Amino acid sequence: MPSALVSTEIVVGTLLVVVALVLVVTYARRRYISRGLPLTVCALRTEAGKRWRLGLIRFGDNALEWYTLGGVSLRARHRWPRQTLFVETPEPLGAGESIPVIPGAQRVPCSSRREHFELGLPHDDYTALRSWQEAAPPGFNVNVA
Repeated sequence: MPSALVSTEIVVGTLLVVVALVLVVTYARRRYISRGLPLTVCALRTEAGKRWRLGLIRFGDNALEWYTLGGVSLRARHRWPRQTLFVETPEPLGAGESIPVIPGAQRVPCSSRREHFELGLPHDDYTALRSWQEAAPPGFNVNVA
């Protein structure tokens, strides 16, 4: 009987260590991705895809970057330079369409060069995106002191 108890304790202990490790890695990844820049949860739907994918967008100095919500990759899955990014007026989601993790989300059609995509954002985050886009002076790599 003691061997079954010891085996159970080992399994439970291992599971707790794995859960703690996943939480620590997720926290560290998000801290590394943000690097002091604004970061928010958003959904992305590309032209080819019909479903929304959850992720994180970061308003960088010269580009908008989209990271997958899960995983361990520290590289942006999509990157759109500020100078080529065109953000349109938000639209309500279609009938039967929702993004459960993002309450009050709106569909924001966007394009960058020849790529067309949609972002699912709440109104406040759309306002932040729009002001980020309009905040930089015209030109490439312009530094304002």
